[in-house]
Amino acid sequence: MAKARETFSAGEAARITGVPYRTLDHWATTKFIVPSIATADGTGSERQYNFSDLVSLRVARELREGGVSTQALRKVVVRLRAFTKSRNPLADSHLVVVGSDVQLVENCQQIVSLINKPGQCVFAFMVNFSRIVNEVKHEVQALRAA
Repeated sequence: MAKARETFSAGEAARITGVPYRTLDHWATTKFIVPSIATADGTGSERQYNFSDLVSLRVARELREGGVSTQALRKVVVRLRAFTKSRNPLADSHLVVVGSDVQLVENCQQIVSLINKPGQCVFAFMVNFSRIVNEVKHEVQALRAA
């Protein structure tokens, strides 16, 4: 099982999360999803991600695969950071995709729109947070065993 103190290189993060290396590089450079352990500060330095970063990357990948545009995803992260005060809001939040909106599930009775105005919705796609965490743990174990 992954421990909080473990670190992962950008190459390992790409393999574990399924996010292409070039996308990781772009997201880190544009401050969209920045590695928590170490950023690349010049020639010879390497980005180092923690487990929570891996979960954030996997959630972002799944949201993109679910049809959320990169521009909308950036808005989601900005609003989540402001709303939740979390450094890693994609790893710490339960999200629901409804049509073109991404919504934050605060509790059983409250869902907050992050893109559109709140309104009557039909659930079309839900990010399964527990499944993502378990998949990332499995990929970490497989990587460490290799």
